[in-house]
Amino acid sequence: MGTLRADPSGEFGHIGWQYQGHDEFLCRAAEYLAVGLNLDQRMVYVGEEEPAALRAALAAAGLGAGADEVDIKAVPQHFRFRAGGDVVDAESMVERYAAAAIASVADGYSGLRIVIDVTPVVRTPAQREAQAALEFLGDRRISTLPVAALCGYDIAELGDDAAGLLCLHPGTGPRPVPFQLYTQPSRRNAIALTGDLDAASEALFIATLQRILPLLSHGTLDIDARELEFVGHRQLVLLDRCCAAHGRTAVLRSNLPTVHRLFELIGFHNVRLDTAV
Repeated sequence: MGTLRADPSGEFGHIGWQYQGHDEFLCRAAEYLAVGLNLDQRMVYVGEEEPAALRAALAAAGLGAGADEVDIKAVPQHFRFRAGGDVVDAESMVERYAAAAIASVADGYSGLRIVIDVTPVVRTPAQREAQAALEFLGDRRISTLPVAALCGYDIAELGDDAAGLLCLHPGTGPRPVPFQLYTQPSRRNAIALTGDLDAASEALFIATLQRILPLLSHGTLDIDARELEFVGHRQLVLLDRCCAAHGRTAVLRSNLPTVHRLFELIGFHNVRLDTAV
């Protein structure tokens, strides 16, 4: 499952990091980049501030002389946007990340390690929709490439809107999100669900499904829920209804006895349980 991909200090992975205050994120970024320095990875930091000031801040936050090894990019330099606007071009960015990883290896590095303060490009609803697509599709694209990515979201500024983006990462921190929904690299039409799906996370779960289902093919959706710790009957009903609304069928894999019992009691039309698990 996603354990290795979720490792916050491992060689590779994709992590959504919530922070309150820029200094807090800089300390985490310096720690994360220091790992890449030891692994001989190409290191990139993307932020809204002036590059020289950012480099000095990373050095002061604990990276020291290693800050000189970081390629610091401004937001307009790093992101590709849809024509005439400030909304990220998700498909173009997915391929940009893949190309950057391949180029890093070709240049003699062991891989690419990138830290992005995503906050500047998710301040409007349209921006958040596009970034959600980038997080989901980008995760699938880089999951088989030598990439370690840390995506920062300022929850002091974004509030509850950050949760819909953080939950699309295999790894999150430092505070938990209710659940995580992300792609599985083994199959193109597969996702993983972890965490807890209950009444408190219901609205977020529906909104996330509405975002990601159009990004998947119309074949049967494989949902690996073996690391899902709790799900209620209402959330399973909502999953079934959401699949129906999008013309999808899904196979759910879960080890939870309660899930198996719910499938015995409730007749779902668009989601079936993989009883071989």
